[in-house]
This record gives sequence, structure tokens and C-alpha cells, in this order.
Amino acid sequence: MSSDVILQVSNLTKIYGREVDLRIKTVGRKVTGAEDVSFAVKKGEIFGFLGPNGAGKTTTMRSILDYLNIQEGEIKVFGLDHHEDSLAIRKRIGYVPGDMALYDNFTGNELIDYYGYFRPINEKFLKKLRKNFKADLSLKIRALSSGNRQQVGIIAALASKPDLLILDEPTSGLDPLMTSRFHQILKQLRKDGVTIFLSSHDLAEVQAICDRVAIIKEGKIILVEKIQDLKSKFLQNISVNFSKDSIPDKSFFDDLPFVMDVEKINDTSFKLQLKENINELLKELSGYKIDRLTIEDASLEEIFLHYYQ
Repeated sequence: MSSDVILQVSNLTKIYGREVDLRIKTVGRKVTGAEDVSFAVKKGEIFGFLGPNGAGKTTTMRSILDYLNIQEGEIKVFGLDHHEDSLAIRKRIGYVPGDMALYDNFTGNELIDYYGYFRPINEKFLKKLRKNFKADLSLKIRALSSGNRQQVGIIAALASKPDLLILDEPTSGLDPLMTSRFHQILKQLRKDGVTIFLSSHDLAEVQAICDRVAIIKEGKIILVEKIQDLKSKFLQNISVNFSKDSIPDKSFFDDLPFVMDVEKINDTSFKLQLKENINELLKELSGYKIDRLTIEDASLEEIFLHYYQ
């Protein structure tokens, strides 16, 4: 494990349930939560973990935290074994779960103090968190709205300014202003060398703040890539306008293997979505007269849908 790697997941497999063969029939059911999942997260980066509900995101995160017993694989956090050294690891981790449950009878301040028994509070950073979030920490948790509860949970998880943050849908329930402030805090933490593992289905959020992203589908990792490389390498949106006396048929584009989608806008214009480098398209268009051609990287949403359709 490299010294700059904070989290290393290797060949993680987690199966829920089991099947029993009774000769006459098989009873029980096995469900794969994660299968042969591997990736590494480096120090001081925001690593996005994308996938729809049921894809294996939460299973992977709970396995990292040693909340689940895994069947196969190895997980190293700070170079330590995730199971054998789980207590030492958790002292350096802040965790915001997707199904956050807080003690209703505690006030926000009492909850933060309680967390402080397990991890020393960074008072300077806590002061900054109090300033940026608007939740009233003097109130009982049960008296707060869902959005303010989420804020309290975030403040409590971040108050120690941990070395590694594991965030499962952290902005769920936050309004746009609080989400923006939270993103700014995460970016500053990245500058300070904090490593952030962010699970989300909000593609705009991942695109805005993450350095790299992994996409998981049906328990398997199908891609790990830098955000910028992903946008430029895998899909590009092309608009091309031809001269009136030199216009190909739509079927010309349909037959090109690297063109994923084609739409005829009007008599002279087409909109294309490419999977490969544009140079292959330019070779094919060399026999036509082009008035205008524009190129845009696909959005993360378009790329994500491409892999899930």
C-alpha cells in the first residue's frame, strides 16, 4: 500500500443470506451486496462513489467501517487492517450515514460533546462549523426539522476534523445554501489534507467537488476515473453544420461504430454523441464541406446514464 493511499479496498465481496440445498428444492436466498470490488483513495482527494439505490454503495461503505463481516477481500485504512485495527481507525474517521439516526433527547451541543468522548474535538474547526451551519444546537434533536437534523449530524461527524471522512448522501435534506456551504467546507478540508469518500446519487454534486469517481453497478465496479478525464475521454457532444451542397444522410452517422447517438436538428445540422476521440469522426467527414463544428464534453449525468442503460 503506497504511503499516499489512505483507503485501499481489494477484491471486496459481501454476500447477504444463504441458500440451502434440501435435494427436493433449494431454500433461502443469497443477495450479492458487493462483488470483487477494488479501488484506492489517495490522501487529500475527494473520491466520488456513484450508483443508484441497491448498487452496492452502502454495503461497501459499511464494510470499510467494519460494520459488516465480509466473505472475501482486504480493506486497509491508514495502512491498517479494517477489522483487526477497527478501533484505532475509527478514532480518525468521521462518518455521516445515509440513514442518520440521532439521540432525540440530546441537544445538538450535547451530541457534539458526547462524540467528543470518542474523538477529541477540534475547537477551532467546530467554531467554523457553527458559523457556517444555521441549525440551533441548543435545541433538542426531536425539535429540529429533517434538514437541521442533517446539519447537526454533519457538524458532529466533522467536529474532530478527522483524517478521513466517509459520507453517505450527506446533503440529503439540505437546502441549496447549506449544500453550497458544505461543499466549500469539503474543498477546504481537501486543501488541509483531509481525505473524503463521498457516496452520492447527485451527479451535479459529484461533478462539482470530486477529483475522481468510481461507478458501481450491481455490486461491481465498472469504472474508476478522474472526473475531467472521464468527461473528455468517454463521451463528447458534437454539433456539426454542413454546407447546403454537401450534406450526409443520417444513416451515414448511424453506421459509424463510435457514434453513440445521432439527432438531425434541421436540413443541414446534426447533433452527435461520440464514444471515441473526435479524430476518427473528422476522418470520416473529410469528404464533406462543414460550415461549423462545436465540441463539448458530456456531463457526468450523460456518462452515468450511458453506463446504466
